[in-house]
Amino acid sequence: MNIAATIIQIILGISVVTLIFLQSPGDSESRSNILSTTSFQKRGWEKVTFVTTIVVSFIFIFSSLIQAML
Repeated sequence: MNIAATIIQIILGISVVTLIFLQSPGDSESRSNILSTTSFQKRGWEKVTFVTTIVVSFIFIFSSLIQAML
């Protein structure tokens, strides 16, 4: 059981790192302008990657807690 939890932890860790690197940095110059009235929304694959990163991160944290209890 402990080996399976460790393997799951490694796979989730690699997945989180990969998803973070896949997220595009965006147009940092226009987003740093405080006076800009344009609102930015994530659309398409950018939104899917963002939501997937959050979900995998929560699963990673949950599996870390479970592994700590074993």
